Amino acid sequence: MRLSFEPVEPDPALAEMSVEEAQAVLTVFHAAVLSERPEIRIIPPSRLRLLDEVDGKGWERHLRERFLSRFGGALLSLPETWEHSRLYQALKLSPRYMGAGVREAAAELFSSPVFLASVCLSVVVYFGAWLNPEPLFSKAFAVTLTAALALTVGMLEVANLALACLRLYRESEAARTQKELDAASEHFGKSVGGTMLRVMVMVASMGVAKTAPTVPHGGLGALLGSPMHAVEGGLAVGAAATATVVADGSLILSGVALGEVATHVCGGMALCATMNGGAGGSGSSAGLSTRYGPPHTRANPPHNEAIEKDLASREATEHSRLRKNKAQVDAKDSPLLDPKPVGGTRFRRPDASSVRPDGVRHNTNYVSNLRDLKRELEAFEAMRRADPKAIHELYLLDGTLVRRYVPAGVKFP
Repeated sequence: MRLSFEPVEPDPALAEMSVEEAQAVLTVFHAAVLSERPEIRIIPPSRLRLLDEVDGKGWERHLRERFLSRFGGALLSLPETWEHSRLYQALKLSPRYMGAGVREAAAELFSSPVFLASVCLSVVVYFGAWLNPEPLFSKAFAVTLTAALALTVGMLEVANLALACLRLYRESEAARTQKELDAASEHFGKSVGGTMLRVMVMVASMGVAKTAPTVPHGGLGALLGSPMHAVEGGLAVGAAATATVVADGSLILSGVALGEVATHVCGGMALCATMNGGAGGSGSSAGLSTRYGPPHTRANPPHNEAIEKDLASREATEHSRLRKNKAQVDAKDSPLLDPKPVGGTRFRRPDASSVRPDGVRHNTNYVSNLRDLKRELEAFEAMRRADPKAIHELYLLDGTLVRRYVPAGVKFP
């Protein structure tokens, strides 16, 4: 299947990126790394402390293994360690040359050694494929991510970022003086706008994520807003797919399913591209499940479905007092109030709440949009203060755990 991308007006909301968004990205990114390697500890604001790692570079090996397993082999050379590589140094310097709308956010992101190393890996492992006249992706994950990015921001934006990354790699590797390294960093920094920075964040984060890349609204995809392109009827990328970016800016996919078939396989490695708000196509939103209560919101079906699925799994494991988007209560159904309310909000409404067979209450919230993560973290802490004897969790819609609180003496799961 050949996908062509007609020029469309860029989304002005993506032109800038705030420090708060960058901090939300790092919160989610670090949570993904910690879930994979619990011996790694990340200390605010961004310093790294390693436990049980004699050489202190175990986290770099972990990242490298994750990227290679998801994206395939690297076409560009991988250094033994990133900290002293010229690419790493040039990327670290680049925020100072970026525009005012993204400079502070990029500096916040690139202050994290583990995130910056992931950006380096995305350059040599994923964007390195653009070295070919017609970039070819044969790893199913890379194919799916390429299609998702193309449909969300357009093929031109992704290709321009890839070319900027390749130029940075070549110039930084060729640099022999600090002045030459600064020049490489300046060329890159001046070419990166808000949308390109967001795409870079997506690729770097997907290298360590457990879930498949999806278009918004779930997970980090929310950084990119509504898709700019869509395929009528839906699009699912098969496990044996390949993707080729051709000179005219179109994307050729093999191993795809279209139409009604795609509606039955939206999950795992599937990419469902028909979404409300996307230019170039249309589709109806999914039906809202109401088994456990009224729709959480009609404007965001995936959020509602995540709650319903969560409560269904709890019911199957004999949880009782299943509650959907209702005020936090104690064992006697009395309202639980935050002893230190933020902004005058005295009580919270967990998305999903239940009581385990052992009598422990379990509250969970879901984040649809990273821009709301700060608010959701405040809600999480408020719920914990109101009920320190309960389990509290905060997830992205793609299943990424952001934060969990388990009371002392309580077994989990």
